[in-house]
Amino acid sequence: MTKKNENKADKKNSSKIRIRPLRPTDIEAIMRLHRELGWNPAFQSDGSTLRQRLAALITEETALLLVAEINGKVGGYIHGQTMTYLLFAGSEMMITEVFVREKFRDKGVGKALMIAMEAEAAKQKCFRISVMNSRQRESYKRNFYPSQGYDERDQTAVFSKRLDWG
Repeated sequence: MTKKNENKADKKNSSKIRIRPLRPTDIEAIMRLHRELGWNPAFQSDGSTLRQRLAALITEETALLLVAEINGKVGGYIHGQTMTYLLFAGSEMMITEVFVREKFRDKGVGKALMIAMEAEAAKQKCFRISVMNSRQRESYKRNFYPSQGYDERDQTAVFSKRLDWG
C-alpha cells in the first residue's frame, strides 16, 4: 500500500471526536449507553429517573458532564464533581463516571474525555483530579487510568456506607 493510500485509509477509518457539554436532548443516547453496558437497573425504563438526575446535575454548579460525539452520535460521556476541602488550598475534581460505548473503545474516546475533564479542572484551579473505579470494571482490568498518567493511591482506603433514606 502506498503512503498516499495509507493516509486515505487512516482518514476513512478515523472518526472525528467532538467533546461538548451534555445537553438535556442527550438523555436517550445516555439511556441507550447505560442499557448497552448493563448499568444501573434502578433507572426506570421510561427514562424518568435518569432524566431527573441529569436535569439536577446539569444545573448543579459543582458538576460537569461532557459527552464525546462521534459523527453526530453520542459515543460516551464523563461526569466530574468539584469538591472543596477545608485542609487544601483549592478544589479537587472527582471523576465519578466515564462510560464509552463498546464499539468506540480503543479509539481515543475515553482519552479525549479525560483530557477535556483535566483541562476543565485546570481552568477551575483544582489542585488534584481523581477517579473512582471499581477493580471489577473492564477499564480497571485494562489499566485505562494508569495509561492516562493516573496512579492508584495505595495509601488511601475508600469506605462507603449505603443510606436507606427512601
